[in-house]
Amino acid sequence: MKNKYLGIICILFSGIIFYVWFTNSLKNFLAPNMQIYLKISAFALLVIGFTIFFSKFHYNFKIVDIVLFLPLIVLITAGDGRLSTSFASNRSSNISVKKVVKEENKVDEKSREQKEPVSKSIEKEDEYDFSNPFFDIKDENYQDLANYLTFNKNALEFLDKTIRVRGFISNQSEYLPEGYVGIGKYGVTCCTADAGFTGFIIKKEDLNIEENKWYEIEGVFEKANTLVEEDFLYIKVINIKEIDSSSEEQYVYACYTYGDGRCESVKKYNLKYR
Repeated sequence: MKNKYLGIICILFSGIIFYVWFTNSLKNFLAPNMQIYLKISAFALLVIGFTIFFSKFHYNFKIVDIVLFLPLIVLITAGDGRLSTSFASNRSSNISVKKVVKEENKVDEKSREQKEPVSKSIEKEDEYDFSNPFFDIKDENYQDLANYLTFNKNALEFLDKTIRVRGFISNQSEYLPEGYVGIGKYGVTCCTADAGFTGFIIKKEDLNIEENKWYEIEGVFEKANTLVEEDFLYIKVINIKEIDSSSEEQYVYACYTYGDGRCESVKKYNLKYR
């Protein structure tokens, strides 16, 4: 039986991959464009496993080889692979309006407000039509638009545009000025090991929201600046409701991994990266 050990291991690994595949849980471990490689490896492991098991392949089993079972145990105990929203505070983030500045360079907030208002006030909120918001954030454009609208200075051209977005709340105080929080999902490039919070900045104000809970918000982009005078866009929330997280995809990927890979839902905004 010791000679069959490697064959059994290969078959078990293959079985785990098939299980994750057919239960539609691969998306919780790998980006869509990477899943094909794991699917191919499942068939390869199955063939190799049966070949070893039914051949006269000789293998000198050692007790230390039991370590090969550890990845299987991890896969079995990992559940569906979904990260808890509480992990967002310990992951990297695309939210980066750092407010650190030397003490002597700080500007008195009252004098700044007299020179330039932190944000444009909304006097007639009823005029905003959210039946067709300018930015209707879907999974296929989530990561690209979140990165652009929080990183790129050219995004200021979208001041006063309406937006609808769904996600969970993350209060990463080390990256956000006081009074602001993030709403987003986990952005994934290759696999969930590189997952980081990807989202949008919202002004908390008197909103009745809790960290790690899921919400759908509708609002309008306004401009603010950090203590180092760096302008950034934030969402002034007009409408908000709590949503059921079980019906939401927790991970989002670059637009080219969805559909036909043409990123049409992003291209229509004519984003300026230079």
